[in-house]
Amino acid sequence: MMIRRFSRTRRDDTSNAPRRPNGFSLIEMLMVAAIISLLAALSQPALQRMLVKARATEAISNLNAIKVALQNYESDYFSYPAEAGSGVIPTGLVDYLPEGFSFDFEGYQLDYDNFMDPDGTPVDDGTFSIGLTVIPENEEIGNAMVQLIGTKVWPRDGGKFTWVVID
Repeated sequence: MMIRRFSRTRRDDTSNAPRRPNGFSLIEMLMVAAIISLLAALSQPALQRMLVKARATEAISNLNAIKVALQNYESDYFSYPAEAGSGVIPTGLVDYLPEGFSFDFEGYQLDYDNFMDPDGTPVDDGTFSIGLTVIPENEEIGNAMVQLIGTKVWPRDGGKFTWVVID
């Protein structure tokens, strides 16, 4: 039986062949940072639009919850609650709203508008009886709401938007 021995050749460290250093160069790292910054800058307006649309959708959901509460209140008392201040839930309506419900939200406030006399007849020209006004910190929320549901809305001074809840 014969045993063969292989000789190992040592790499010549004195050769002039260029060696690839480990890691990334500064130029490569700067290019990656520039590309990431560009992608972030391009996506930020779309993210802002999505956040405004989400806030508008939340406001619409709250308007619908209040509308159901008003209908339930009216079926029990045969009238609607008296008007309250901006951001304040009308007296008696709290029991008909989900627990912890508020008229003061992040980015907007709600105002309940009762345009009926105590005897139940519409005030003035009778255009509508009960409305909910959204008072956004940013008018884009109100505009997004108009785009989403758009019917029976009156834009008002100061960036307020009033929706008819009960005709």
